[in-house]
Amino acid sequence: MAQNYIGVDLSKDWLDFFDPARGAARIANTDAELRVFLSKLGLEDMLIFEATSGCDGRLIRLASQAGQPFHRLNPLHAWHFARSLNLPKTDRVDARMLARLGAERRPDPAPGHDAIRAELAELHGRRDQLKRMETQEKNRLHKAGCASVRADIRAMLRVLAGRIAKAEAAIEAYLAAHPALRAKAALLQSIPGVGRVTAITLLSAMPELGACDRREAASLAGLAPRARESGKWTGQRFIGGGRRHVRRALYMAALSAMRHNSFCAGFVEALRARGKAGKVIAIAVARKMLTVANAILRDQTPFNARI
Repeated sequence: MAQNYIGVDLSKDWLDFFDPARGAARIANTDAELRVFLSKLGLEDMLIFEATSGCDGRLIRLASQAGQPFHRLNPLHAWHFARSLNLPKTDRVDARMLARLGAERRPDPAPGHDAIRAELAELHGRRDQLKRMETQEKNRLHKAGCASVRADIRAMLRVLAGRIAKAEAAIEAYLAAHPALRAKAALLQSIPGVGRVTAITLLSAMPELGACDRREAASLAGLAPRARESGKWTGQRFIGGGRRHVRRALYMAALSAMRHNSFCAGFVEALRARGKAGKVIAIAVARKMLTVANAILRDQTPFNARI
């Protein structure tokens, strides 16, 4: 079946569509308008839009309910594609550009909306927001010299500590109410160095985990090193792109694993013997942990040191 890629530019109030077969359209970003629009599409139509600003939540939910294929695109890829075409920046032009990108690159459809995972991600996201606020207040406390300001910051830290405890309790209650998620979290936590926060980050932010290969998993998390070579010159490889919060969680888990005698001890020593820097080793361990997590969820078996 020939695929018809429909570009969608997102905003809070409306959505701009460009359909090569039907033309351009602008509709309000509401459930009612979107349902009507989606009802006119077929399975040969694939929506393609950028993963930006949270304005895509309604579109993802309703497209999934309607069984409509869609692809959620890395905004950086869209930006580079638009620059290569020397295009102006407007909503309608962006929608047309995304349709063209889809036709040329032919991306695979994204996994459908999973309401259970989405709610877990929202709960976990709120907990992360509170932790960032706590870190900011602690940094302010370190710099504050005025006694009344320090007292006010300490009072705010007590409030935040209570809110964080409530957020974490809400996450635990949610996992208790969803045994399948709880079982997957337990499987991930069987990996040395992977704690509750890392396990929940992987569950909520990487629904592909367990259903993709190790290279795809590393690319999704932004843990795949990118070659930089030209002629006889070979530059240092860097990681980047992907899902930063997943990469950050795995990096912290890798540091924890490296501090203890764990499954990666021999791997770490081999990298040190080759003169690799500490951060390079930590990233390599994070990528190895992701590979193991992918295998564990795929096979539904707890960690085994022989993996």
